[in-house]
Amino acid sequence: MSLPSRQRGIAIITAVAVAALVAALAGAMAFRHSLWLHQVENQNDMMQARGVARAAVDFCRLELRDDARRNTYDAATDNWATPIPNLPVEQGKAGGLITDASGRFNINNLLRDGQPSESDVLAFKKLLEGQGYSPDLANAVLDWIDADSETRYPGGAEDREYLAETPPRRAANRLLFDLDELRQVRGFTSEMVEKLRPLMIALPRNTKINVNFAPAEVLVAVLPGLNMGTARKVVQQRATTPFQKIEEFKNELPENARSNQIDKADVRSEFFISDVDARFGRVNIAYRALLDRSSDQVPTVVWLRRR
Repeated sequence: MSLPSRQRGIAIITAVAVAALVAALAGAMAFRHSLWLHQVENQNDMMQARGVARAAVDFCRLELRDDARRNTYDAATDNWATPIPNLPVEQGKAGGLITDASGRFNINNLLRDGQPSESDVLAFKKLLEGQGYSPDLANAVLDWIDADSETRYPGGAEDREYLAETPPRRAANRLLFDLDELRQVRGFTSEMVEKLRPLMIALPRNTKINVNFAPAEVLVAVLPGLNMGTARKVVQQRATTPFQKIEEFKNELPENARSNQIDKADVRSEFFISDVDARFGRVNIAYRALLDRSSDQVPTVVWLRRR
């Protein structure tokens, strides 16, 4: 092969290689650009989905405000207790559910004015025993939420005990923010917390039990003298005929169950849980909020988190 022919061959090969390289670079740039566009779209969809979900929470708050202005009691027959179906919104949908949070035993009731509440501690112990757990766990919870560093026996734990564990930690010395925090309390496990969840909750202040929602186990624990048979009868009755006044509930109780603890019961709820789901574009998002309705105004959001 002559020199000019060889040079032309090398030039052709070089040109082909350069063209292939340019094509590869162009393809890579196009891919990265497409990926970047998808990321931007996803971020936009995420922001829009968050906005839709928060709007759904606000819708729940308004519904609870209107209910407080219409009714003097809260029950499962109320409009707010009806699940909201997935309603269409621009490029997506949203739906949710409001559930009562005042029918469960408020574990923060164990302290009243900074001091242990004997009646609430007894109720808590009864709930624990009813689920097959040691009543001594009540001391562990009291040590976790009280302000002092004195360990209660049996079953309690303060900084000294927690710092000796792996990993080391300290007692919170404040009210529980959420029931999930019980996992940090000595003696409790995740499995135990899930089993107790239908019966207990952590609310930011002392509350009364709404007898239109309280499980039979909670009613028996909170109201001394009330037996399980009567409690289950009450639960069955309220499903169709909720109590509109606390006196109506009291009249259904046996004489020995009409104790002074009835003042810890009510037919109104102050706290609710709002679960909302939203979809926008390719993004699905779900929020859970604890709502505080202490008046007939729009409830405040105690906490809001992804679930």
